[in-house]
Amino acid sequence: MFLILLLGLVALLAATALYLGRDEYQELARRNGEEIGVQTTADEKIGPGRLRIGEKERAASALELAALQPVDAGLSVPVQGMVVDLRSLVDARGRYLTQSAEIRALRVSAANLETEARRARSLFDDDRNVSERAVLQAEAEARAARERLLAAETVLRAMIESLTAEWGSTLTDAALGGSANFKSLLEGREVLALVSFPQDDGAARGQRTLLVEPAGGGVRTQATLVGRAPLSLAGASGPTYFCRLPAAGMRVGTRLSGHVAGGASKQAGVVVPESAVVWFAGRSWVYARDEKDRDVFERTPVDATRLVPGGWFDAGELEPGREVVVTGAQLLLSEELEYQIRNENED
Repeated sequence: MFLILLLGLVALLAATALYLGRDEYQELARRNGEEIGVQTTADEKIGPGRLRIGEKERAASALELAALQPVDAGLSVPVQGMVVDLRSLVDARGRYLTQSAEIRALRVSAANLETEARRARSLFDDDRNVSERAVLQAEAEARAARERLLAAETVLRAMIESLTAEWGSTLTDAALGGSANFKSLLEGREVLALVSFPQDDGAARGQRTLLVEPAGGGVRTQATLVGRAPLSLAGASGPTYFCRLPAAGMRVGTRLSGHVAGGASKQAGVVVPESAVVWFAGRSWVYARDEKDRDVFERTPVDATRLVPGGWFDAGELEPGREVVVTGAQLLLSEELEYQIRNENED
């Protein structure tokens, strides 16, 4: 037992010595020309978020740069929404089609009975070729058919009014008319969402499309406005609209967030290519070239919430003409994180 305890103590002392002497070992290895870890393309890290990369290293890593282009974009208005369940509208559409078919049959029956009643009356007036009782019976049957038709048409109008009150006139007309857009909803290629604009709905006037994504993060997609919605969105007080969007990744109840142009007013900024953006610590960044020291690249925050032709719109500190890395940005982020791991034990 004593021997086992002694061996354990020796092993513990050896492990402690190796741990405390790891920095000296690395220094000795560097003096002898040995490499610790994997050689990287960046030859110097000069500060948090800043890398010095020489021309040779840039060529070896196939880094590509592009100058940011200026753009004037419409002011952005945030919107929020939710994917809604279409089942009640689809069920109502089925009842509408059934009722419409019944009305068509009632119209044919009423027309035939009306013709029969006129024929019986004509025969009765023509020297009483039919009995008066037969005439009265035919006329009663024609009146009953007209009343049944009127009742069925009243039910149909009430059904349409109810749907319009719940879903709005535009969506109701599309559903009952079987438009191509509603067919895409029925076939599951698109989903319907309820979106809420700010209290002033000027941003919605004249708009046909907006960009939305799942509120928790996900693929940003283009949604098409359908029409004003009578429904309200929980947690929002502004006017609401229906929109349709691709069904990929969208389920009933999915919360959405997005932006839409806010009218004629413009905001100056730059277009940041999508390939230049990297994500780290929950934020979006680009590696921008230092304007004084051309070998230095700095990780700079960028707004990646509004898509415009050519990339993301940013109205922050990045200026037109500033060069950013458009190919190899993820590699630079990896280099930066690798340096942090290497130097985590250094004073």
